[in-house]
Amino acid sequence: MIFSLLNVRKKTAAALAGIAIAALSLWGVAMWQNVSLAELFTILLATVVMLGTIIVLALLIIAVFKLLSAALKKLTGSKKAED
Repeated sequence: MIFSLLNVRKKTAAALAGIAIAALSLWGVAMWQNVSLAELFTILLATVVMLGTIIVLALLIIAVFKLLSAALKKLTGSKKAED
């Protein structure tokens, strides 16, 4: 494989190959459907922004639940210590 010449791990090479295949497939479909490259780039950028927003929101929700869980454990632990 071409990535073996770059001395990268198999998983990294697989990810790079997948991204390259996806990009070439999208380019081929764009040429077939007469979609301009500017429009294709706009769609790609919008998709990346949407996925980034989803990831950030998921991380924030996880952080909130962890903080609530820690606060709840602290409150219930202090009541047990009083008894």
